[in-house]
Amino acid sequence: MKRTLKRLFYTNKAKMIIYLFTIIVFLVPAILFAISLIRLNGIETTIRIIVLFLIVCYFFYYIYKCYYYIINKNKVKYYIITIFTILLAIIFIILSYFINVVYGEIGNLTQKDTSLYTGYLISLTDTNNKDIKTVGIINDTGDIEGFKIANMIIKENKLKYELKSYDTYDDMIYDLYNNKIDGAFVQNNYLSYFTMDEAYLNIASETKVVYKKSSEEKNNINISSNKSLNEPFTVLLLGVDSTANNIDAATSLNGDTLMLITFNPKTLNATIFSIPRDLYVPIACRKGTKAKINSSSGGGVNCVIDTIKDLLDIDIDYYAKINFRGVVDLVEALNGIDVEVTYPFCEQDSTRNIYNQICLKKGFQHLNGEETLAYARHRHTLPSGDLQRIQNQQLIVEAMSKKLLTLNTVTEFKDILSAISNNIVTSMSRDQILSSYNILKDMVINIISDKDALVVSKAYLEVYDNRIYNERTGTYSAALGYYEESLNDIIKMMKINLELEKAEMITEFSFDANTPYEIKVAGKGLKTGANIKRTISFVGKTVGEAESWGNANNVTIQKEYVTEDNPKYNSDVQVGLIANQSVAAGMSLDNIKTITIYINTVNE
Repeated sequence: MKRTLKRLFYTNKAKMIIYLFTIIVFLVPAILFAISLIRLNGIETTIRIIVLFLIVCYFFYYIYKCYYYIINKNKVKYYIITIFTILLAIIFIILSYFINVVYGEIGNLTQKDTSLYTGYLISLTDTNNKDIKTVGIINDTGDIEGFKIANMIIKENKLKYELKSYDTYDDMIYDLYNNKIDGAFVQNNYLSYFTMDEAYLNIASETKVVYKKSSEEKNNINISSNKSLNEPFTVLLLGVDSTANNIDAATSLNGDTLMLITFNPKTLNATIFSIPRDLYVPIACRKGTKAKINSSSGGGVNCVIDTIKDLLDIDIDYYAKINFRGVVDLVEALNGIDVEVTYPFCEQDSTRNIYNQICLKKGFQHLNGEETLAYARHRHTLPSGDLQRIQNQQLIVEAMSKKLLTLNTVTEFKDILSAISNNIVTSMSRDQILSSYNILKDMVINIISDKDALVVSKAYLEVYDNRIYNERTGTYSAALGYYEESLNDIIKMMKINLELEKAEMITEFSFDANTPYEIKVAGKGLKTGANIKRTISFVGKTVGEAESWGNANNVTIQKEYVTEDNPKYNSDVQVGLIANQSVAAGMSLDNIKTITIYINTVNE
């Protein structure tokens, strides 16, 4: 002991200082790296424990060995172990930074406990604010923007309005336009929601904001799942077509893009079902009243989720809101994608500037961010409109998924994470997202083994025209009905992938060399189960015939007699017969309770 202390006394003081400094330089990054590793719940737990154990062992090994080299004046080994230890510390700093960046970006994806909500009091543009006496308010106390913030506006501004309660925003805005109320408390997404209705295409210019209030409130989205991503799960993708570059849990929806994805991590098989925006279904937050499914966005995320759950009889484990504007950033981070453009078209760019057109030709090609967004948005000139756009969006999702598996550098990975975190918010927790590591690892193994990294099964819902009549507004709008056989086939595909049903074994197979083989698409070509009732033409029929039809279909027939000076008079029809009707023939009977018939008569 005395000998050791004596040797230490004569040791080079500079080396001892470097020795102590190196201990600190190693220890601090090692602790930071250890904390970063501990955060990665569910990712290679055994390997993380081994790495942490080795770090601790090396730390004590360095303390002992370097001290030994100093005492014994072994300069070469002293410098080698010191330099190696400092290099390890630098590696720990780099790895800690990378892990923390990933951890932070993933945290930005998760639904926050609170979000900024905004409510408005609006009136018709030509209404003087002093003349506002009666104001509509939604009666749902759980509606943060339409009820809670509305009451904040009333209290803060000491307003003395007479309040009229409404079940739906549709009824409220209808009364506002017909001067039955002077103002209306509405949600943040009222513009994008109501412009989907032909009667309110110009609501932005026809109304004005009287009061506006924003408030940080606890999210009321009632979806949560304890599932890890290592068992079959479902994700509902909700599109937000905004020109902004970021997204928040309270940002408005427009309901134009609804895509349900099921994923089985055991088989690495995914199914994609894009739900047509005009599909005519019962809306959960409207007590089952039928409307186009994109109108469910007016009730927020909860209404959309509940409506789709009711339609498909499948639980939705997670949702993700995606800002389409972020597609530009993501595709650019991927250095473009390769996809088949099915039809030539021109579309506005991401800023919605009509003078900046993105035009693409038909064919397989490499698309940049702006071109991809234009392809995902465009529907107006496509032969089958939104149905074709749905197929295009599925091609884009598939192309992006495959391109994600070809990342080569840390910089690319960081850019993609940043693009995703700025434009996606999800109900998944950070730990649940991290659990997807095992899925990605299996995909990489498949790539190395020259196998398909991911098998994507798409669905095609067979639909038919189902134009609807709105008795309240007296307007007609396009809608789509669906064939039950087609929908049931899609539901079955998804349930099989979720392991809720067993796949049926194929016992027969036919082959024709002259007929090209086509991969089966769930729902495609199945067109039975369209049991709908439509209005008929009463023109030229008797009142008795109309009333008999009304009794059989639970529709009240109201009579109105018209003379030659009335626009409803029909000179081609005999006196006493029906000349016209309030609802055109061929309209779906859903939500139609009354039809007025106009009967030719003569002046007395």
